[in-house]
Amino acid sequence: MRIRTLLAPVALGAAALTTAAVLGAPSAVGGGSTISASGVTFTPANTTVAQGTSVTWSFTGTHTTTSDQAFWNSGNRSTGATYSQGMKSAGKFPYHCTIHAGMNGSITVPLRVTGGSEGSGWTLRWSTATAGAGRAFDVQYRRTGTTAWRSFRTDTTAATGLFNLAQSGTYQLRARTSNTAQDRESGWSPIITRTLS
Repeated sequence: MRIRTLLAPVALGAAALTTAAVLGAPSAVGGGSTISASGVTFTPANTTVAQGTSVTWSFTGTHTTTSDQAFWNSGNRSTGATYSQGMKSAGKFPYHCTIHAGMNGSITVPLRVTGGSEGSGWTLRWSTATAGAGRAFDVQYRRTGTTAWRSFRTDTTAATGLFNLAQSGTYQLRARTSNTAQDRESGWSPIITRTLS
């Protein structure tokens, strides 16, 4: 059984997150975001992208982009090289350069909410696809005004689920991705809020 740690909710980061992405607008599948690795910094250091977006690092000098939770590792890349990583699932994914201490960044991928209504519930999408080998997802909720998070899905391999609790109220939702092969989890995705009646 994996050891679970609850990470504190995280801010959205330096990059702006459009309201459309939070509300469930189509993700930028096939689109992308570029991060520069140069000197001792990643620019931008904190990036928010929609599920399904491909993030590409471009390198000046020799660097790596290495996930803190072992989701990816570019290996050493030199000037002119690139490395791309598809960000399929919700969470906050910190990473670093293994060559330069203190050279860190993070990618935030929001949970998506689509369709539905206060009366019929909401479809939550925490990944663009079901989990592959060595991956799983956790989704949590809490009623506004309370402090305890409750599990909606734990170690699920499914990509979506209908959120429609019997008790009406306003709820906060978040998700993360687990690297079950390494017993590690991403940080939590930004919190979103929905109301059920």
